Amino acid sequence: MTETNPFNLPDFNSDAGIYADVTGVPPKKYLPKSLHKLVDDRDKAYDAFVDFESDHAELLQSNWRDMLRAQDEAAGRAAIVDGQDPLSVPSAMEDAETKRPRIIGALRALRDAAMTADRALVAAVRRELPAIAALVEPDVATAAEEYIKLQREADAARQRYGAKLTLRSWVTDWSKLGLRTDFVERQEATPTQASGGLAVDVYGNPVDRGAAEVRVIDESYGAVRGPGPKVAVRSTTNGSVLELDADQAAALVHSGAVEYIDQEAAAA
Repeated sequence: MTETNPFNLPDFNSDAGIYADVTGVPPKKYLPKSLHKLVDDRDKAYDAFVDFESDHAELLQSNWRDMLRAQDEAAGRAAIVDGQDPLSVPSAMEDAETKRPRIIGALRALRDAAMTADRALVAAVRRELPAIAALVEPDVATAAEEYIKLQREADAARQRYGAKLTLRSWVTDWSKLGLRTDFVERQEATPTQASGGLAVDVYGNPVDRGAAEVRVIDESYGAVRGPGPKVAVRSTTNGSVLELDADQAAALVHSGAVEYIDQEAAAA
């Protein structure tokens, strides 16, 4: 046995109500050698309990009587069909009622053995906690150093990504917005959306860095729309001619403030 799982025991033992709630401990590499045999003994006792419980799962289920009664009824029906005496057929129910008390007794003994071994292990673990801490901390320190190193590399990559986004922003200004902004080359920059703000979700909360941030920024650029086509209109008040965005012109025509000069625009 390499690992115990005290919180995911089979549920076929619900009627007997006999469980072995053993204690999970770290891998042996983090335990002093004086604890290794206690771990093995506990795991062996727990495995014996689990194996026995699994072997007799049918008689430990809460509906064991219903299942065996159905088997006996089916056997009696089959005996009549075959021209036999149904009472001469062995009864699964009678067999189970004879065996089940012994199975439950054995299971309780195996449970007690597993729990006794577990208590011995727990007591020894408590005594050896300083030694366990000494074995654990080097790995924690190594993982911390790796985490810090990779985080620095990730932060630097994010700044380089932000710098490259300034190129996309410049292209967007020129190609979609009709702006003639000056390009300023940068080696580092905080990544921002097309609007210039930080990447946030629909509720305005900052998104996680990495793929989520890139996705939100990409979507913000995909949503950029440049100015619409210009439409010539004439003021209904003073007759002056104006060129307006198509949406704005349509709204003013609807209000009666202007009228289209180009009949094709009016039809559109």
